[in-house]
Amino acid sequence: MSLSIMGAGAVIDGGGSELILWGVILTFTTIMIRTMVVARGHIAEESRIRHRIIDAVFTSGPVDSTGAVVSLATESSEKMMALRVGFVGQVVASLTAPLVVLGVIGTMSGRIALILLGMLVIVPLLICGFRKIISTVSSGSQDARKALAAAYMDALKSLSTLQLLGAAGRISDQLAATGERNRQAVMRLLKGNQLILFVMDAAFYLAVVTTTAYLVLSSTALTTGQAIAIMGLSILLLEPMDQVGAFFYVGMSGLGAQRGIFGFLRGRSKARRRDVSIDPHQEAAVSITDLSFGYDDRDVLSHISLTIAPGERVGIIGRSGQGKSTLLALMGGDLIPRSGQVTLREASASVAQTTWLFTGTIADNLRIARPEATEADMWAALERARVADEIRRMPSGLDTQLGEQGLGISGGQAQRISLARAIISGRRIILLDEPTSHVDLASEREILAAIDDLGRDHTLIMVTHRTTTLRHMDHIITVNNGTLTADNTLAEHHGTHR
Repeated sequence: MSLSIMGAGAVIDGGGSELILWGVILTFTTIMIRTMVVARGHIAEESRIRHRIIDAVFTSGPVDSTGAVVSLATESSEKMMALRVGFVGQVVASLTAPLVVLGVIGTMSGRIALILLGMLVIVPLLICGFRKIISTVSSGSQDARKALAAAYMDALKSLSTLQLLGAAGRISDQLAATGERNRQAVMRLLKGNQLILFVMDAAFYLAVVTTTAYLVLSSTALTTGQAIAIMGLSILLLEPMDQVGAFFYVGMSGLGAQRGIFGFLRGRSKARRRDVSIDPHQEAAVSITDLSFGYDDRDVLSHISLTIAPGERVGIIGRSGQGKSTLLALMGGDLIPRSGQVTLREASASVAQTTWLFTGTIADNLRIARPEATEADMWAALERARVADEIRRMPSGLDTQLGEQGLGISGGQAQRISLARAIISGRRIILLDEPTSHVDLASEREILAAIDDLGRDHTLIMVTHRTTTLRHMDHIITVNNGTLTADNTLAEHHGTHR
């Protein structure tokens, strides 16, 4: 573009048509290359950021808010990518391209070039100053968006429960208030953006144009063509700043997103993941040593220790909210303890009170635990789970299509298929969390009989409220106020802890 302007000045002074042609060619080539680089950069940068966030989650364990992480991996990643690929490039251009333009001006008037160079020092100072001013605003906007995403995600996950408890209206009001706070944060961000653009226009654009015009008009050493060329080139000094202004909102929101993402990644890197470790040489099937766990400031389990021998059947009981399911989740590695250690002799399989069956065939759901399983393996596992005869009566057998969470079959059948999946995995430690809580009495009898038939080659650890399951246990562990109490006398528990 600068070559085109110089060419125009040369034409006025007589000649320079070839320079104009080369200027036009160079301009369009530069635009094409820049467009391709930016497009490729967008895709690559966004993919890289999202992979880092997901890797951090899988490496360091469960997160406190799924909605906040989803917001970081979607909207925040897009804003950070736009900052790095779009805005940063414009800032670099605003600091480097004018130097090239000033070099061209210097060939015609060194004095004017030096004066304009002094004025350009204002640009990085303005950018740095405004970045500090708006850092709090952009961070506040980022926090508000993250809070809104987390609130909506939590509400969606609990929608059925909220309706049953009659709390949908209250949560709706809370979401509306959170949405309003987000709107106000966005408005503050836009207000700051407009203020910055106004200051840039008033303090820089007008000053550069008027100063250049004065210097050109007062110079007696310039030809008419050179004067016009310098005026045109001075406009090019403003063009990168125009680009910065146009994308400053992207920069402001992108900086907030970047701080949020890097803060999350730093926090996850400092969190030392304490997974359930596997020690095939230890004598115990499960060994828990000085284990503590809590949510925020609330302690759930405090310095507990427990040893379970291979082949034992242990029932875990206690009042609701005491930490029974939490203890089971710690054994399975689904939660990370604050301190202490969980060591298993081998990997475990889980059967939850909410049956996790997925859209697909019964065979598909069984192969989740063992992809190489044959039909004979699947039928054997279903036999041991006491559900094979019912599946054989289905027209499609193993190819029977299921909906999400076992839609199309009864709750008792779904729970026994879940048990069959744990069996077919080949794992000898099975963790059962209220496996009979959502089934009828007939299904409960079948599930308990299937558990009883597993034999002593399996170690069974069951959280339960139902007294009918206690007679199948060798030992009972009571969870109360964050501590464990072991009791080998089963009879006194019969009829209690319902």
